[in-house]
Amino acid sequence: SNIWSVIRVMDARLPISVLLLARDEHADLARLLPTLTFAEEVVVVWDPRGSEAVSELAERAGARVLAHTFDGFGPQRAVALAACRADWVLWLDADERLDAAARAALARVPFARHDTAYAFARRTWFLGAPIRFCGWQGESVLRLFPRAAASFDDAPVHEQVRLTVQGRGQLEGRIEHHSYATWEQCVDKPRSYARLGAARAWQAGTRATGFDVALRPPLRFLRQYVLQGGVLDGVRGLLVCALGAWQVLLKYGELWARARSERA
Repeated sequence: SNIWSVIRVMDARLPISVLLLARDEHADLARLLPTLTFAEEVVVVWDPRGSEAVSELAERAGARVLAHTFDGFGPQRAVALAACRADWVLWLDADERLDAAARAALARVPFARHDTAYAFARRTWFLGAPIRFCGWQGESVLRLFPRAAASFDDAPVHEQVRLTVQGRGQLEGRIEHHSYATWEQCVDKPRSYARLGAARAWQAGTRATGFDVALRPPLRFLRQYVLQGGVLDGVRGLLVCALGAWQVLLKYGELWARARSERA
């Protein structure tokens, strides 16, 4: 154990497996991977229906790449978790970056103790600027945890890590989330999340009426734009809130259509 500690100090890497999923995120990974040299290993589970250039980029950067066809975020992350070898796991998305303070905070984690999981503050960017309101403010995400204490649920979207440790800590620094860098992403993500969310809700027994279709989207817009201050984010805030309402419309529209087909 003492020898291993000395080796770790000499190697200057932390006992962390960084867990990443990828498909076509070439530009995001090109920016993210060079910032992860603090970790013992980087594990990338790549959907082979995507660009092979992404897999090749990750391998050149020193990551361990596993090909596995995507079948929802929860199942895909479970595959990645099973492949991790370090004692601790840091879960990131390809479009996320740890700021300097967050990377420094990692070095101060008491890794010898396996009784606590850690969260970071997260700030989401939209078309080149951070969003301050819209309900996106004050977000904290649990992302660093002991590998042996973790598992993922099977949710197709908005998956969660399940932990057997009770301790929770908040690390300094922030995750910068560049999730909406282009207008195409702004349009595609709500559509994809609506489809996955409708599938999950349908499996859970949720059915939609015309009232859901008519009322839920405008209520979502009013909540984000007025109650959660989206109006203060200017044009970007208007777009964020409108796209959020559109996602709700697509989700409940699909649930309503499925219910009509079921009764036909």
